[in-house]
Amino acid sequence: MTNLETLFKESLKPTGLRNNNIQTPQPNPKNNKQPLYTLTDDENVDKTTTPNHTKDSKEKSPPLDSSNHFFSFDEDHFSSDIVNNSMLLKPLNQQTRHGFDKEYSNLEIFESDFLFYFDDKRHQTNGNPLDEETTKMDKDRLYQPIKDWKIGKERIKTVAAALVLCLHLGVDPPDVVKTQPCARVESSIDYLDYQDSKKAIEAIGKSLQGRYELLSPRTKYKLSLDPCVEDLKRFCNSLRKSCKNERVLFHYNGHGVPKPTTSGEIWIFNRGYTQYIPVSLYDLQNWLGAPCIYVWDCNQAELIIKNFNAFVEKRKQDDLQGKHDPAAPSTIEQYTNCYQLAACKADEFLPMNEELPADLFTCCLTTPIEISIKIYLMQSPLKDTKYSILFKNSKESNIRDHHTTDKNNFSKMPDIVIPGKSTDRRTPLGELNWIFTAITDTIAWTTLPRDVFNQLFRHDLITAALFRNFLLAKKLMPIYNCHPVSHPSLPDSIINHPMWKSWDLAIDQVLSKLIDSMLNPTAAVSQQMLLNPKQHQDDPLVKYKSGLNSLSTMSLASQRDHQNMPLKLAQHKPNEVAEGNVQQQYSDFFVQNLTAFELWLKYGSSKKTPPEQLPIVLQVLLSQLHRSKALVLLAKFLDLGPWAVYLSLSIGIFPYVMKLLQGPSAEMKPILVFIWARIMAIDSKNTQTELIKEDGYMYFMQIIRPDFTTPTRQIINGSSASLHTNKKFSQYKMLSHNVLHDPAPVSSDNSGITDNQKAMATFVLACFINGFELGQKYCFNLDFIAQLIYYAENSETALLRQWSILLLSFLYKNTPLFKYVILANENEPHYGVLTTLSKTLKDPVPEVRTATLVAMTEFVSDVHEQESAFKMYQDLQMQYNNIQQQLFGLQNNPMGNAMQNQSSVISSQHQLQQQLQMIQSNIQILQNNDIKDTKQEEVRLIVAALSVLNDGSSVVRKELVVLLSKFVNTYMSFFIVIAFVDLTEELVQNDSLSNNGNGSNNNKKSIGHNSIFNTVWKSLLILSEDPHEEIRSLVDLVIGRILFELNDHPELGTMVMKLEKKVIQKNVNIGRLNKSTNNMDDSKLSKAEGKTLLSSMFSADSFSKNNGNSVPINNESYPVHKKNEGTDAENKSDSLVTKFFDAIKTLVGNDDNEMDSYGINNNEVSFSKRLAKLSLINQQYKVSPPAKTPRFNKGKLPTKLDTYLKSKFFDYSKEYFTCPQMHKEELDEPGSESYLRRQWKTERNDRIIRTTQGEKELSLYGDWSQQLISIDNKTVPKKFKFTQFENYLVTSDERDTIRCFDWKDKDSPSSSFSNGNSYGTRISDLTFINEDDDSLLVTCTSDGVMKVFKDFHSTEDTTLVACWRGFTDMLQTPRSTGLISEWQQSTGTFLIGGDVKVIRCWDALTESVDIDIPAKTSSLVTAITSDQLAGNIFAAGFLDGTIRVYDKRVDPRESMMRLWKSGSSGAGKKSSINSLKMQRGGFRELVSGNNDGAVELWDIRYQEPVFGFSATGFDGKSSMTSAQVHEHAPIIATTSKNVELWTTSGDSVGLFKNVTPLNSMVGSLTSKNLSFVNSLIFHPHRMMLAANNLHETSINIYQCTEKF
Repeated sequence: MTNLETLFKESLKPTGLRNNNIQTPQPNPKNNKQPLYTLTDDENVDKTTTPNHTKDSKEKSPPLDSSNHFFSFDEDHFSSDIVNNSMLLKPLNQQTRHGFDKEYSNLEIFESDFLFYFDDKRHQTNGNPLDEETTKMDKDRLYQPIKDWKIGKERIKTVAAALVLCLHLGVDPPDVVKTQPCARVESSIDYLDYQDSKKAIEAIGKSLQGRYELLSPRTKYKLSLDPCVEDLKRFCNSLRKSCKNERVLFHYNGHGVPKPTTSGEIWIFNRGYTQYIPVSLYDLQNWLGAPCIYVWDCNQAELIIKNFNAFVEKRKQDDLQGKHDPAAPSTIEQYTNCYQLAACKADEFLPMNEELPADLFTCCLTTPIEISIKIYLMQSPLKDTKYSILFKNSKESNIRDHHTTDKNNFSKMPDIVIPGKSTDRRTPLGELNWIFTAITDTIAWTTLPRDVFNQLFRHDLITAALFRNFLLAKKLMPIYNCHPVSHPSLPDSIINHPMWKSWDLAIDQVLSKLIDSMLNPTAAVSQQMLLNPKQHQDDPLVKYKSGLNSLSTMSLASQRDHQNMPLKLAQHKPNEVAEGNVQQQYSDFFVQNLTAFELWLKYGSSKKTPPEQLPIVLQVLLSQLHRSKALVLLAKFLDLGPWAVYLSLSIGIFPYVMKLLQGPSAEMKPILVFIWARIMAIDSKNTQTELIKEDGYMYFMQIIRPDFTTPTRQIINGSSASLHTNKKFSQYKMLSHNVLHDPAPVSSDNSGITDNQKAMATFVLACFINGFELGQKYCFNLDFIAQLIYYAENSETALLRQWSILLLSFLYKNTPLFKYVILANENEPHYGVLTTLSKTLKDPVPEVRTATLVAMTEFVSDVHEQESAFKMYQDLQMQYNNIQQQLFGLQNNPMGNAMQNQSSVISSQHQLQQQLQMIQSNIQILQNNDIKDTKQEEVRLIVAALSVLNDGSSVVRKELVVLLSKFVNTYMSFFIVIAFVDLTEELVQNDSLSNNGNGSNNNKKSIGHNSIFNTVWKSLLILSEDPHEEIRSLVDLVIGRILFELNDHPELGTMVMKLEKKVIQKNVNIGRLNKSTNNMDDSKLSKAEGKTLLSSMFSADSFSKNNGNSVPINNESYPVHKKNEGTDAENKSDSLVTKFFDAIKTLVGNDDNEMDSYGINNNEVSFSKRLAKLSLINQQYKVSPPAKTPRFNKGKLPTKLDTYLKSKFFDYSKEYFTCPQMHKEELDEPGSESYLRRQWKTERNDRIIRTTQGEKELSLYGDWSQQLISIDNKTVPKKFKFTQFENYLVTSDERDTIRCFDWKDKDSPSSSFSNGNSYGTRISDLTFINEDDDSLLVTCTSDGVMKVFKDFHSTEDTTLVACWRGFTDMLQTPRSTGLISEWQQSTGTFLIGGDVKVIRCWDALTESVDIDIPAKTSSLVTAITSDQLAGNIFAAGFLDGTIRVYDKRVDPRESMMRLWKSGSSGAGKKSSINSLKMQRGGFRELVSGNNDGAVELWDIRYQEPVFGFSATGFDGKSSMTSAQVHEHAPIIATTSKNVELWTTSGDSVGLFKNVTPLNSMVGSLTSKNLSFVNSLIFHPHRMMLAANNLHETSINIYQCTEKF
């Protein structure tokens, strides 16, 4: 239930105050007429109810009828004292006024909560993106950027490998004593099986090479078996020479030689194998060079790593000393990039267990699955029970025959071969390999630093495979007292990582199924497991999983489709399981981890820590069975924010989602476009070139337009097009399609893609082509543009409209050729881009209007556009000549053609001819373009853009400034002349006013009159007085640049200096400036000094210091002329002379610190400060600190603008795709802090409403004179208002200071801030919006400006949310009421009026004018009130004493439904309306009060007032200053010299004097007997009121209490 519903239902309870001792008059049927106008939502308004009736036809108000009220009265609800109170002579109304009971009886209006306004992202951010400093600070850990996620061309590949085996089979090394029996199997080869040791070592080497080839088949492997020193040196030198700067793998097996020496030497043989020869690692470094990856499989291998690094350090020191070794083929940096893997520590020996292979370390690196399973079985406690069948010694039999083997024939070492291929994930071995890759990636990713992980696991396939398998070695070899070592070193925590348990579980599950298949070999599942199933060929990733290494996340980054054909993605059919085609799962590892990841997303994602399941999710993308779920979970993870996207990119997600674009599956499109939108929002620069490959961008173009076909790519000057020579601009249209004749080209879209998903696709393409010329040329297509135009005009989704327009702007950005193509097709159906932009300027969504201005900005010519077009023309001519020569060569070389294939020659000629046709077409486009027509179109765009000059959204107006700045930059010479003419004209006019007392009426038109340049100049002057600080600052930069250029002009600059001198001299003569400036003359003021002076005068800082702050000098001898505002655009802003004078005034000062006769330093540069010192009670403007502007720091703006302003809207709009979309906002997430806070506020608000509704009775008999608190406002308050639910009283003074007090907590300090209104204006109204949640304060000023503030209760946190000009033609007169507003929360509408002839309805949601309703009077609006529920009816009071009622549902010309005259009830004379209020609760009493003291109650159904009474004080002569009715209680307060309380039936229930505190600043100077009450306001719910006296700073708050 909403607070409004609670309020309404509580207000329906009757007050029950009737005098039972007095007989209530019965209704008279003759006088009880049926009303002509009864308000309902669905009926048509009867035009006969307009006030143009004769007296006989006027509706009479019904008498008060207590027996015919809408709600029953319960006497038991009230005390006997109240029931028998004889003081109340007249009964209270018990019936809802205006016929609202029928409308409110249907409570459907309460079924949904009202919207909250001004809480969108544009209000929280001011339409600006986050700056880099905030992103780097990253207090909330939202970004955690990883910039180097992409593997670029700098990565080093391992292209060759040296496999060096020093075994010397049959001869043990002298320093190693081997056990008997001892391990002797090397690479699965037992050398005792061979009679010849040479053949044995060759078999071992061949087997080792085969294992390495499974890791990386593209690497070239070379064997060196028992080498001597010379052979090894030559071998290494040849490898380095062939590999150049690429990496070399050096595998050293030293099982047949002594252990390494402590001085850094390894052992090999002499040529006769009679001696062991040491080889220094330093020499090996010189032979092999760098970079390298070393594998040391020997005893005490850590010694090698230590000495190797020591030699590298020595090389560093030598290089620093200038002793570089000339024999070293590589640099120090390359040597430091060497990786090393060692089998054991410096004091350890290799395992000699006969059950293990002798090269256990090498087995871990090359065959990790096989060795892992064997050691698992050997260490398993179930090896004698469950796994006993796997220990049967059946070397000569296959596992399929195990069921026939002797059960008593066992061996200690399991003899098992897992069926399948490691490259086939549908087999047990392939699935284990797949799981192993996921587990080791997860261990490395969660253990290692990000940079180390990327270096070891993402840059090179074989390096990643070796280090991945090395993790297994660190896990297994410590079982046998051997601890592998590496460089860079890996932490020992890897050994006990929890993921190893998952690996053991996966092995157990596969072995269990293997045993079941061995015991039941005839079962279908057993056959599928024991036999290799066929691989599906319709998976787009199948070609990239061909090798063992392809299971790493690096595979897709390096492998490509050899046939260069589009990949096909088969959709999963529901009957696949029945057909037996679905992949059998031998382990539930991936299912369980997907579930774990899903739970982490639900419960653990708020910590923003990396989930350990992320690498596993990446591996699941390889599976068709689980790919859909994995993509969904991945999308949810990316939706967490930029930090999640960076993590995913760093783990290697990009190659996978890139390849998935080749699949045609419609089900995957929504999730893929979502994922790509998140990636492009974070880093689009690193993805642009990748989308060009294999036409990845076409995936998103076909989402936007499903029938879009891939054109035949012909790159001419970078353009991609297909040719139709018989049709104009056919190269920019689709290859095969029907030209659009249907204005709704998406009507045939049955793909199920929503508009939100299409908006994501447009965003992806916008990021793709933004700043990427090649992408722009690939995407430019007229039919695609037609589709974007359709979406921009017709889509119901604002996001799609916004990004369609932005994508349109990027399609022709900085490319004259494409711009000219659009111009040439402007009048063709469906291709009118400029026409569409003119329409979308009126879009209800501010972001769409802003995007339109961005598109217009990109269309406006740049200064260098003609040069770019001419250069493009020359390039096309050169390409045309070159292709002609190539074509001529093919046609005139028959001998060469005969040697070639005839078909290829014909194809080449055809392609060249197509290229010639396209180039010729582009040349023709450039030649046929008319510059004059282009300029005219630009002028039309500027004229259209000026329609948003007074837009309600500051984001729109700011983008308009950017557009105008580019227009100024392009046509600077024109604006220099316009500015000079404007300046001289105003100076001449001011001189005429000064000398003759009136301006010269010269009707002669000046240069540039009525030109677009003059209009833009005047618009810039208007924007220079914009209420938004950032807009003012940006406009000052633009105007300042014009004046800089004017100062530097070779001809006008000297004249400007003379004008400057004249202004200074005249102001010295009249005392405006100091005499020290009078000595300036032409001889002493050089041109350089003049430029410096004028430049500093018109800098952005000078403007910002004086805009709206300085006091205009009204001197009879030199008045500043200002025309009447509201006549045209140029009258809204300060004159150029005023800006000119203000700039001089801040620049020129007195060197002598003399004091004038008032004791004021003459060096004061601000006249407002000097005038303030002369006043005893006058307050300066902007004394309090201003409110903050979100994401704007004026200090970061440049001091001078060198070119035009750059739009930030695209970067700001990108942030939408970095915010969560699939997750609930924190405010809507149950249990979150924001959710609980809002829930608490809702309960508090309901409690306040229920409590205060029960106090209605107290308001009629209680004592209102009890003062609760007196607040010192420091300055005289003019307006003040209570908040509904918080304990705040907000005040405003006669200038610009706003203060907020906590009336309940006396010790709480008040907050104050400046409203920022200009000098001479005042705050005329205060309003609160969104009071059910976080209240926002709305201020209205006398010059028509409206501002919205949040956190107004805190001086430090007060933030400007929005500001705009409600009216642009306010007439400020001595009797001006300023801007008056009425807020309707239910409709999100501001009703504003004032010194204008219309009442304007501002829509807060669209931040634009909804409707202007003619007031039908020239009198000023003094008060506005309305129905707060339906919001259709409102009433306005006027200065002439009339009240008019309007209905927004009717045509504005006929919307006035009632015309009432105050005093018509006989309670007083007709006088100005000073208050008009319709109750928000209660019975919706409509109460008015005028200056003559007439208080009247009205019902919109009747022409006459219900009744009225006079409230002019005891003497009957004092005028009434205010009349207020409580929102819910039947109580009215009137003020003159006293405060008097009345019931809504006209009975006085209290009178008291608003006592001025003794400590008041001005109260002691004013006679209390003569002091009038200036203002009074009721609390919206509580029985409280606040009042203050005229010219007093204090505000007294009274609370109604019981009488004793």
